[in-house]
Amino acid sequence: MSEQLTEGRTRPWAGLRAPVLWVLTVVASYAAVGAAAGWLWHALWNPTVGEVFQQVWYPSEAGLRSDFSGTGLYVLVAAGAGLLLGLVFAFLGGRRPVLTLVAVVAASALAAWLMVLVGEGLSPAEDPHVAAKTAEDGDKLPSTLRVIGLSPWLALPMGSLAAVALVYVGFSGSSSDPGLSKEPRG
Repeated sequence: MSEQLTEGRTRPWAGLRAPVLWVLTVVASYAAVGAAAGWLWHALWNPTVGEVFQQVWYPSEAGLRSDFSGTGLYVLVAAGAGLLLGLVFAFLGGRRPVLTLVAVVAASALAAWLMVLVGEGLSPAEDPHVAAKTAEDGDKLPSTLRVIGLSPWLALPMGSLAAVALVYVGFSGSSSDPGLSKEPRG
């Protein structure tokens, strides 16, 4: 009986299975790599120690550089992860370039957020400026791992986009998407 119902009719969503699985693969891969990159970012970073004086935390000279090194390490690890994943998915998703591009952009934003969440979650639990308010003079407190500013958050998505653009421009060819294999300028 079910054969009679499906004979002659096609389900409108029947062709969506492969694209949906592809998007889920891209998102899951980016999420896993984003979390692993957050762990790597934390593992490469060395917290510096500052000293408390009159309930204010003062970082050492090395502590001042640590703020920059935490953000700089984030950018390096994130850009590397983004480039690697962008290359992989641009080559694997060449038959569906628009879908791959959209999936990579969304998934890379998720990965960047997960990277910060994991990396900062593994750093010392309390901000030393907050902890200093209850500490004694002369206490030594470690710095925390953090990303300063909004632009570093773009490192992973921009690395992915650069890799996808490099593959799509450098290895152009035919596409299964209608109209994409034609030259758009005439």
